[in-house]
Amino acid sequence: MKQTINTKRLTMMAIATAILLIQNFVPFLGNLPLPPLNPTIIHITVIVFTFLLGTRDGMIIGAIWGIIRMIRAFAMPASPLDPLIWTNPMIAVLPRLLIGLTVGVTYQWLQKKWPSAHSLRISAFLGSLTNTVFVMLFIYVFFTEDIAYLMNIQMDNIVYGLLAIVVTSGIPEAIIAAIIAPIVVKPLKKIY
Repeated sequence: MKQTINTKRLTMMAIATAILLIQNFVPFLGNLPLPPLNPTIIHITVIVFTFLLGTRDGMIIGAIWGIIRMIRAFAMPASPLDPLIWTNPMIAVLPRLLIGLTVGVTYQWLQKKWPSAHSLRISAFLGSLTNTVFVMLFIYVFFTEDIAYLMNIQMDNIVYGLLAIVVTSGIPEAIIAAIIAPIVVKPLKKIY
C-alpha cells in the first residue's frame, strides 16, 4: 500500500514538473509578456498541486518552478531584467517555495476553523500574493539601484514602483488564482 502511495505521489510530482516545464518554455502558456511586467499564471500550478499533494510537496513543486525559472533566465531571458533578477535563488526559488508553505498552512488552518469552499479561495489568493510580495521584497533588498536604473525610476521612488507592480500584477494574479485553482482542484481531488 505504501509503495502504491509513493508511486502515485512521484507520478503526480513528475506531472507537475512536466507542466511547469511546458509553462516556462512554451511562449504564452505560463507568462503574459506585457513589458515591462511579465505577469504569470504558473503559480496556479503550484497552488493546485499543493492542494492535491500537501504542503511539503507543494513546497518542492514551488522550488522546482524556481529552479526552472533560474534556468530560463540564463537560457531564454524575456527581458533585460531576467539575467539580473531571476538568477538569484532568493528571488527565483524562495518565494515560489513559500507558495506551497502559505497555501498548505493556510488551507489546513482554515479547514479546522472554517471548513468551506472559501478555504480554497483564500489559500490560493494568499499563496499567489506571497509569491509577488516576496519577489518584490527581495528585488528591493538585493537590486534597488539596478532596478531603479533599468526601470528609469528615481531611487526615492523605487518602493512606489515595486508597490505598483504588486497592485497592478500581484493582486490580479492572486484574484485569478482564487478563481481558477478551486475550479481545477475540486474535480481533481475526487479523482486523486
